[in-house]
Amino acid sequence: MEPKVLHLIPPGKIKCYITDKLRRETAEEHVRQRWARSLVEDYGYPKTDIGLNVTIPMGRARKYADLVVFRPGAPHTADAAVIILETKRDDERPTHGQRGVEQLKSYMFASSCRYGMWVGLERLAFQREPDTNEITKVGDIPRFGQDEPKPPKRTDLKPANELSSVFRRCHNYIYARAGLQPDQAFYELVKLIFCKAFDEEEGADRLAFAVLAREQKSVSGLRRLLEDRLAPLFARVVDRYPFIFDADERIKLDPRVVAYIVHELQYISLRETNEDVKGAAYEELVGANLRGDRGQYFTPRNVCDMAVEMVMELYPEHKLTSLKVVDCCCGTGGFLVSWLNHLYRTIAEQERRRMGDEAMARFRLREACERNLYALDIDAHLVRTAQMNLVLHGDGSSNVFRADSARSPGEWPDDAGQKIPWGEADIVLTNPPFGGNAKIDDSHILAQYELRGWERRNPRSSLPAEELFVEGAMRFLKPGGHLAIVLPRGILNNPKKTRFIRHWLLERSVIVASIDLPPTTFKASGGVPNPSLLIVQKFTRTEMADARRGIFDRSYRVFMAAPETSGITNRKKPLYLRAPNGHYQTDTSGRRIVDDQVSVVAASSRRWLRGY
Repeated sequence: MEPKVLHLIPPGKIKCYITDKLRRETAEEHVRQRWARSLVEDYGYPKTDIGLNVTIPMGRARKYADLVVFRPGAPHTADAAVIILETKRDDERPTHGQRGVEQLKSYMFASSCRYGMWVGLERLAFQREPDTNEITKVGDIPRFGQDEPKPPKRTDLKPANELSSVFRRCHNYIYARAGLQPDQAFYELVKLIFCKAFDEEEGADRLAFAVLAREQKSVSGLRRLLEDRLAPLFARVVDRYPFIFDADERIKLDPRVVAYIVHELQYISLRETNEDVKGAAYEELVGANLRGDRGQYFTPRNVCDMAVEMVMELYPEHKLTSLKVVDCCCGTGGFLVSWLNHLYRTIAEQERRRMGDEAMARFRLREACERNLYALDIDAHLVRTAQMNLVLHGDGSSNVFRADSARSPGEWPDDAGQKIPWGEADIVLTNPPFGGNAKIDDSHILAQYELRGWERRNPRSSLPAEELFVEGAMRFLKPGGHLAIVLPRGILNNPKKTRFIRHWLLERSVIVASIDLPPTTFKASGGVPNPSLLIVQKFTRTEMADARRGIFDRSYRVFMAAPETSGITNRKKPLYLRAPNGHYQTDTSGRRIVDDQVSVVAASSRRWLRGY
C-alpha cells in the first residue's frame, strides 16, 4: 500500500514534530526532532507540554534551550520548566566548552527545572538537588507521571521508533571509555544486547537488565549490577548460544560503562521493536565496524527484501515453512534475516486466521528456521555476526557455519558438512564476493567446476569468485530449486567475456527474472557500481535429461526490470521523493518518503506472475 502524502516540504526544511511548522534543516535539527519524538512516544509527555527554543533569562542575556518539558498545563516559561534537553550533532563532545554539558547546567541553574539531558556523542542526564542546588549526574530523566527516574518493569518496555543513534552512542561510549578497538567494542556491545534480549524473553517480571540511579553513584551499586545481575544473565546467554560465545567468555567492560549501556537500553523492548528498525540499527553498527576486505559487500535490505519477496511468490503459502533455504556467502546474514522476517509475517497472518497468538507464531518461526535455514561464510567474524543478527530477529542461528563454500562439502568442517543440505536446498539466496582479491586460482577447487573448461579449449587457470559462484550456488540446489543471486551486470550483458557463463546457465536452468539495479545500490557499502539480481530455476531431472539430448524449451517468459533509484544518493545520503516543484513528499506521520524504486519491483513481479 502506497503511503498517503499529506503535504510537501521545501528543500532545506524539516517539519517540526511538536509544532508541525517548518524549520531549517540541519544535522542538529534532526537530532532535536528525534528527541522531540522520543519525549512523546518513549517518555510519554504530551506535545502540549513541550517547547522548542525556550527563552532562559540569564541576567541581561537571553539564551534558548533546545527542548523543554513544562509542568502539565503550565505556561511555557522558564519558571515552569521541569526538564531541559540540549541536543547537539552526533559528533559533538560533552566536554565542548560552549556547547557541552556546562551549557545545559547553566540553563538548569537559571530555571526551575530539576532534570536535564545533554545529547550528542553521548547521552548524559543530570538532576539538581532541591536542597543544595547541586547538579549531579543520573542515568536518565523521569518518564511522564514519575517524580524521578525508575528502573522499568516488564510492562514499561516500549518498542523503539529509532535504534541506530542509540546503538551508535553505546558503541562510541564503549570505544572512548574502554580503550577497545572498534570491532572489540562492537562485540562487547553485542554481548549486552544479547543480555537485554534474553532478559525480555526469559527473565522474571523484575528485570535483571535494569539499573537504579543510586546504583550508578556508588562502587558497590555498580558491582551489584555487573556481578549479581548481568554476569549470571550473560552466563545463561552463553549456555543458550554455545555456537556464538565460548564457554569462558565474560563481559569485559568497566561497571560504569556497563551501567551507561543498560540505562540507554533498559526501557526499550527489542522484542516488540519493528524488524526494519532493528535491522537498520544492526546494519549500521556492523557496517561501521566490520569492513569486507575479501570483496564482501553487505547487501542492502531493499535488495534482500526484493529477492525474498519475488522467490516466495513462486511457492504456495502452505509450503513456505518447509522450504530449505541456504545462503552460501552469508556475510552478516541479510538475506536470511529478510527471509525470516517475511516468513514470520506469513505465519503470524496464519495464526490470526486460526485465532492463534504471537507466541505460537514465534514458536513456529523458530522451529521452521532451525530446521530449514542454513548459511556458510569463509570469514569467522561474519559468521558470528550473522548468528547474532539471526538471534535478534527470531533464530536459525545454530545453522550458520564457517566454511569455504567454493570447496566441496568433504573439505568443510565436520559440523557444516553434516548439516548443510548440499544439493538439497529448495532456495539459494546469495551475494558472492565481487572483484578485489576475490579470485579463485586453486587448481584443485577449479577442477571440480564445469565452468573452468566450458567453451574453452584450454581450462581456465583462475576465475573471479562471482563467476565461479554462479555454478557453486547452483550446486546447493535440488532439481527444480530456485537461485536468487546478486551479480555484476557484466556477467549478464558482456557480449564476449562472460558469454560462456550465460550459455552454461541456459543449459542448466530456466531464467525467471533479471533486474538491473541502480548504480547507487551499493554506495553505502562500497560494492560494485553496476549490480544486478538474477533469479533462475534449476532444471528438473526430466529437463536436464532433455538438455543432454539438446532439447530445450525456450517458450517461457522472463520478468525484467530496471529500477532507477535505490533510496540513496551518490554521496551516500538518503534520497527522498520530490514533487515537480522540488518539494519533499511526506507520509501520514510527516516523514519524508524515500525514493526507492527497488522496493516496488517485487510488487510489479507479483502482478506480472498473476497476469494483471
